[in-house]
Amino acid sequence: MVTLKDKYSKLINAAKEKKKTGWGKPAQDQDATLTSDIVDLILSEAISNRASDIHLEPMQHCIRLRYRIDGKLYNMLEIVESPEIFLLARIKILANIPTDTVSSRKAWDSRFSMAIAGQQYDFRVATFPTVTGDKMAIRVLNKNSELVDLKKIGLRPETLSVLEQIIQRKSGLLIVSGPTGGGKTTTLYSILGRLNVPSVNIVTLENPVEYQIDGLNQCDINKKVSEDFTSALKATLRQDPDIILIGEIRDLESAEIALRASITGHFVMTSIHANSAIGMVERLINMGLERSLIAYALVGSISQHLVPRICDGCRVPYDIDPSGFNKICSQCGIDPNTLTDKIFKKGKHDIQYMTEEPVLAESFPFYRGNGCDLCKGTGYYGMTGVYEIVEFTEDLREAILNNAPIVEIENIAIMKGFQSMAVDALQKVKSGRIHFDDIYHILLEKIR
Repeated sequence: MVTLKDKYSKLINAAKEKKKTGWGKPAQDQDATLTSDIVDLILSEAISNRASDIHLEPMQHCIRLRYRIDGKLYNMLEIVESPEIFLLARIKILANIPTDTVSSRKAWDSRFSMAIAGQQYDFRVATFPTVTGDKMAIRVLNKNSELVDLKKIGLRPETLSVLEQIIQRKSGLLIVSGPTGGGKTTTLYSILGRLNVPSVNIVTLENPVEYQIDGLNQCDINKKVSEDFTSALKATLRQDPDIILIGEIRDLESAEIALRASITGHFVMTSIHANSAIGMVERLINMGLERSLIAYALVGSISQHLVPRICDGCRVPYDIDPSGFNKICSQCGIDPNTLTDKIFKKGKHDIQYMTEEPVLAESFPFYRGNGCDLCKGTGYYGMTGVYEIVEFTEDLREAILNNAPIVEIENIAIMKGFQSMAVDALQKVKSGRIHFDDIYHILLEKIR
């Protein structure tokens, strides 16, 4: 298999041969062509390797190139920066970032578009000054990619049923929380894809608009230099919206507007940084929002992480120490006997769960990827989400109004069928979709 390193070496050797023979363009033009070809190679290989991000990191004697693939960073190449190869400057020119010395002392955010293999891609460029030069992180966005169907983002049937119940509301606030790169935007767009019908008016405020979708009225706040975020949100309410997507709650004022909009006949969706679906309530309180406003506005909360999915082409079972696994479950407050598939049905108001016969950790296999051509030897192919979703019922609203601690609110939710992210993650380990090692950080958060 021809690697990126092989292709890069071929470009360098061909350029050296041309200079030796003195054939072709002037040396300066040849250098510019070589740099352009290397940039094109880096971008095209990132796409063929399904990379979500490209990292270009200046070292003492080279620039290290790394790709983030399925959530993990991989070393791909070391590029010797020289007068003949002005790699970072070329990318800055593509993204309209100044290349002078003074401008290199500050961080920049920009983007550029390029057609690769017949598809149009956006590349979001962020520079960061370091002692060895500008570090560059480039997010890869496929402008032609379709929305991920809500049934395919990794929700288990019972969790999907709760979410579908929430998004049927005509008003209220749904908040998605999780780390940067945790798939919040994908989840929000998947919900919009389900709600996007001719009979509703959907308006979004995003920074930036990552994917343009027919049928939505999308506003890129980053480009609205004449208005701040709060002003744009107020203007949105004058557009007769049924559904409003706010990319992220930024401050107390925008949070209050969003919550008040959700209790005056609008269904509002947004994202926020919080540790858990229930903990998001505490996050809003700490921002300075009134408990009564939170209680009456909230209809649902989603917390999520993205984890690498085991490659189907090389997935194999392996043995673990059951006692160690059961100990971790115990530390997380999870009975391993409950890690079994759920049969569920919808009641008139709640989802009722009926658990099958318990399955001990010793009685189901664990899986990992051995590495194959499909996954390029990594053992992973794609990402999947692990989730916890809360529907805010009258019991939960009353608890919030009565100043109940978060632990008490969570206990009420559990009585209504709520399952933590740790449970969802362990269920997906059991099903063979994800590797136990890749959810360990999620379990540790639960233990703390």
